[in-house]
Parts: sequence; C-alpha cells; structure tokens
Amino acid sequence: MTAMEIPTLLKAGFAGFAICVGTQMLVFYFAGSFLTVSYIYFSRVFVLACIFSFLLADLFLYQKIQVSHIPNSQVFLVGCIGGWLSGIFFGLTQLKRLLRKFLK
Repeated sequence: MTAMEIPTLLKAGFAGFAICVGTQMLVFYFAGSFLTVSYIYFSRVFVLACIFSFLLADLFLYQKIQVSHIPNSQVFLVGCIGGWLSGIFFGLTQLKRLLRKFLK
C-alpha cells in the first residue's frame, strides 16, 4: 500500500463506520418508538440492524465504485467493509447501553 492510498482507506473506513452506527441507532429508535419492542429482544433487533446496515453499506459501495468510478476501488472496498465491521463491534460493546434505552 502506498502513501497515496491511506487517505482513501481512512475516508472509506469512517464512511463505513458512520453508515453502520447510524443505521443501528435508527433501527433501534424505530423499533422502540413505533413497534414498541421490549429490551428483552435486543439481540434480534441488533441482528436486524446489522442486516440493514450491511444493505446500506452495499448500496453505498455500489454507488461509489460503479457509478462514480473512483480510483483505487479495492482500497475503498476494504476500508468501507473494515469500518462497517468496526461499527458492529462498537455497537455490541460501547453503544449497547444507549441502544437498549431506545427500546421500551
């Protein structure tokens, strides 16, 4: 990896992380507010949030790589998926208390 690819990797990583965490918070908010899901079903709602965040990250990658034709597409793909995975781990470890507060 060259020094020219590091900013692309970092931008993609932060984008994947933001997509993942933002989607998790939105899914938990909607599940708690509109569907009135109990906090007992945290793991089920979390799996649903992970699926939605993956679909949004995939849509984002498709738009960036196929439509925008960015250079270094493999580096961008690796960074975005790495950021998405770190968002999943962040949601399970650090964000768990906040996500439980969204549920009833």
